Amino acid sequence: MRAVKLVLKASLALIVTVVAGVALLLLIFGWSSSRAEQENGECSMLIIEKKIEPITRATDYHRACMAAKGYGMQPNCYVENFTGASCFIPRWMFWVNKV
Repeated sequence: MRAVKLVLKASLALIVTVVAGVALLLLIFGWSSSRAEQENGECSMLIIEKKIEPITRATDYHRACMAAKGYGMQPNCYVENFTGASCFIPRWMFWVNKV
């Protein structure tokens, strides 16, 4: 009977730990996404302030601006030349693309 209680407690502790870990990851991903939108907006404003022509170098400038803020561009957006906030993810999250 003691062994069964011990196994149940260990199972419950493991489940709570996994749920807390998933909740923490979701919180971090949500925060990162909102930061990416804010940083993307700032880079867009810099392009407008500097009057960079969209046809010429605005995309390259936008990529460089986001890279300076610690974001990398997802490969599919790079090929299609998109610069939306959803195309940039923090460099520490690039392991997501490899999973």
